[in-house]
Amino acid sequence: MKKWDRLAALVLFLIGSAAAWEAIKIGCGSFRMPGPGFYPFWLAVILGVVALIYFLNNLGKDPQVVALWEKGIWIRPLMAIIVMLGYGLLLDKLGFILDTFLLFLIWLLVIEREKLLTVALVSIIGTTAVYLLFTVLLQVQLPKGILF
Repeated sequence: MKKWDRLAALVLFLIGSAAAWEAIKIGCGSFRMPGPGFYPFWLAVILGVVALIYFLNNLGKDPQVVALWEKGIWIRPLMAIIVMLGYGLLLDKLGFILDTFLLFLIWLLVIEREKLLTVALVSIIGTTAVYLLFTVLLQVQLPKGILF
């Protein structure tokens, strides 16, 4: 497994390096007067550094050969894909608040298998926090849906 992790880290490092180079070519500007390449440059640098750290953490031999997909292990990732697809498809119909609440609820109950109290608290607090972040802090208009 470490071999594939190292390969993925190397590819991400190369992508980060190429993106940083392209950002420099379009002009980074300065901290006081950022240019069009300023934000992409720093994102590319962060990507390259994280990829390098990941690469260094995965040096050495694999401890043992592990099957990528053991029996039944693919069910939870498949459920996660279905839940996220449903979230995206129902966002306009149900609205942001109800759809996000259901996302937290279903994710924590079905995929993570958390306790009911944890599910309830995280669903309510998480939905409220995300709603406030987008509407108050970022001033983004969100789909109203059937509740509001």
